[in-house]
Amino acid sequence: MKVLRTAALAAGTAGVVWWVRRRGRTDDRPDRPLAVTVHRPYDELVEELGRPDPAALRGVGADAQLELTPAPGSFGTEVRLRTTSRHGSRAQARQGLRAMKQVLETGATMPPDRAVTRRPTLTSLPLEVAIRRAGTGGRL
Repeated sequence: MKVLRTAALAAGTAGVVWWVRRRGRTDDRPDRPLAVTVHRPYDELVEELGRPDPAALRGVGADAQLELTPAPGSFGTEVRLRTTSRHGSRAQARQGLRAMKQVLETGATMPPDRAVTRRPTLTSLPLEVAIRRAGTGGRL
């Protein structure tokens, strides 16, 4: 029984070590572009973003380089964002790209709703932290 308990403890420890190491690895190199698919035809997007001060580009930043390509299967347009300076953070660029996608698709950005069923308690604190960080990481 003691051997079984030791083996289970070792397997659990190995699992936790693997999970922590995997979580620490990110593929967010600064030179790698951020990309989203905007559900609008390529020609419309090129025309709108070619205007003198398009509203959609306000959150992205002046030092950003945008690359537009038609999405495979006529499912819209792929937009890739590269930041050229190190002044802004990658999280700010991600949020700007999300806002740009919302403006291009719907015409406005929607703030997240405050959940009325979630009260601020000690046990809901991890959920609050996860929600606050959700805008800066994860999938676009």
